[in-house]
Amino acid sequence: MDWNEAIALFHGADWKHAKIGLDRMKDLMKVLGDPQKNLKFIHIAGTNGKGSACSMTASVLTAADYRTGLYVSPHLDAFNERISIDGVYISDEDLRRIAAKINAAVSTLKEEPTDFELITALSLCYFAEQNCDFVVLEVGMGGRLDATNVIDAPVAAAIMSIGLDHTEVLGDTEELIAREKAGIIKKGSDVVVLHQKPSVLEVITEKFRSVNSEYTASHFCITDPSSLSVYSRDLSGQVFDYKDFRDIKLPLLGAYQTENAAAVLEIISCLRARGYMISDEDVRTGLLNAKWPGRFELLSTDPALIVDGAHNPDGVMALINSIRTFLPDEKICFVMGVMKDKDYHEMLRLITPFAESFVTELPYSARGLDPEVLKKEIAAYFSGPVDTAGSVTEAVDKALAHAKETNTPVICFGSLYQVADIRKHVMNSIV
Repeated sequence: MDWNEAIALFHGADWKHAKIGLDRMKDLMKVLGDPQKNLKFIHIAGTNGKGSACSMTASVLTAADYRTGLYVSPHLDAFNERISIDGVYISDEDLRRIAAKINAAVSTLKEEPTDFELITALSLCYFAEQNCDFVVLEVGMGGRLDATNVIDAPVAAAIMSIGLDHTEVLGDTEELIAREKAGIIKKGSDVVVLHQKPSVLEVITEKFRSVNSEYTASHFCITDPSSLSVYSRDLSGQVFDYKDFRDIKLPLLGAYQTENAAAVLEIISCLRARGYMISDEDVRTGLLNAKWPGRFELLSTDPALIVDGAHNPDGVMALINSIRTFLPDEKICFVMGVMKDKDYHEMLRLITPFAESFVTELPYSARGLDPEVLKKEIAAYFSGPVDTAGSVTEAVDKALAHAKETNTPVICFGSLYQVADIRKHVMNSIV
């Protein structure tokens, strides 16, 4: 199987037209020998923040000399980014080889798996083959019926910020979505939950109690905002304390990232309580080395250019909090491209009070909203200048030219699909 054939295998099935459930995934993993049963997992769900938490957790475990697999989605640039061990992406050769193995397994099944199920299976096979000590596993969508939930009880499960996204599948209230995401909670696992609205916490707490009614040794923790103290914060990074963890330096920007880091520190505390050796220095080194591109990421400074993957109202609220924290009293030139199926009306209602201008563009996706349509939608909320561009890169160039004249920061947001193109374009321009 060559590279193109391998990649085609993982982009064949449309999950939106597939029956929701774990039966296909269980059947596939059984044919493959259930490699996931030989691995220890940290399983992380959430509407926003789960990817950052996964990246930070994996970085700390690697710093502590544990061979650590990391599975995240989607990728920004290269497909291999989804699957890595100690920061090194899966090689093309390993990807092709394991893809051929999975393709052979699929031929024995009654029902064809979805692309995400196939990619998840590939990652689990790879991590087992490579004898990982831990695998940090990001839920794709929801939790209860997500392909990653084929695993047995993880060492620790974490649930990050919950908001309204994928409502057509997960439910139209945060409480219903919380119930789906809480489906990753299993008997005997430690559970960490990011502090959030009481009704959401109640749903998750009730799920934990129902699962662990006869098991008292597991640990349940909700992060404590009152124990988080941020005492240095600018575009170069953040420094904070959380409980007994002191003087933690975090290069990830975004006001929400210290809150996400607090959840990671609770995960580390759970692992320590189970006897895993992770020193304070490992924690500091791991968080200092953490990388999560495209989330309030500063790409250049003159003028300031930031790219953010915010693509739903909750993501935009997090972006707004970061603007208030890192760019107080500034008006922003926004480069915006968005998917047709997102709640862009609410996104615009939230973000327009912070705008100096907009440049609209079309993310590289069949689901992308026409930039002329987006321009008209913006006009319902904003009376300032709105330009359109024929491509993402043209939009960035237009925004930068405008920003240099007006001394205005530029923030690109609206879709993760455009992040890689923006990063590549800006990096090439700097070089």
